[in-house]
Amino acid sequence: MANRAARACVVCDRTDRVTDLTLDEWTIERCPSCGLRVLTPEPAGEQLVEVFEDGSIYGGALDLEAELLSRAGATLALLERSVAPGRLLDVGCGPGFLLRAGAARGWTPTGIDPSPFSVERARAAGFEAHQGMVEDLGLPAASYDAVALMQVIEHVTDPRALLAECRRLLRPGGALVVATPNPASLLAKVKRERFNYWIPPVHCVWYTPRALRRSLARAGFSRVRTTTWSARTAALHDGLDIVSSVRVGRALPYRLRRAAGTALGVVADAARYGSIVESIAIKGDA
Repeated sequence: MANRAARACVVCDRTDRVTDLTLDEWTIERCPSCGLRVLTPEPAGEQLVEVFEDGSIYGGALDLEAELLSRAGATLALLERSVAPGRLLDVGCGPGFLLRAGAARGWTPTGIDPSPFSVERARAAGFEAHQGMVEDLGLPAASYDAVALMQVIEHVTDPRALLAECRRLLRPGGALVVATPNPASLLAKVKRERFNYWIPPVHCVWYTPRALRRSLARAGFSRVRTTTWSARTAALHDGLDIVSSVRVGRALPYRLRRAAGTALGVVADAARYGSIVESIAIKGDA
């Protein structure tokens, strides 16, 4: 894995990268300093928007509606340790699970998404929703108590303008929550090329916990708290994948593999090696 000159890392400005993986015509490169992974060649912006147009990409998520609503509620419970329920902006609202969970917990949610499917779905459920990119909408400054980027930042080749706009929209003391696939997870280390969350070119940037913390601090946020998790179904499948990847695991009966996989998925989450990294950060007064 040779180093080569590249565009400066958007997290730490380092200009060399290490080739980490090759997936068909795509290469995933790693920053040796902060661990950020980036996709090369860099996909065009139109490629990243087109896949969300008709909502078909959300088919799997819609099949797990109850579980993902529960997960959204857990995220909001953590968020509420930093800020009381108020106005919530869900950037990249997708199928609307965070909007619904937020309303049930006393938040006043608004959604933003480039996808007509997502915006129409949110409006049909009674929520305010805007179609487009948050940087282009000109929403009033300091008008939200919390902003969410739930599995959004991995679609953005350079997050700096996005994070700056999220900060502008937050009131002083407001909170940003970011969740994104974790390339330093136990599953990523074991599965390598088969890691479930590479998905090029839909995903084009992957943040380790360290890279996400540094990115948020660089954007002017403070009191950054980071954890990792897997959705309940994903935790089972992640653990099963890990157990089944070794010879002794493959030799176990399915019931034992399932039990071992469930336990391993839970341990990975507890040790901050889960497949999703999530950070909550605060906008200071300055």
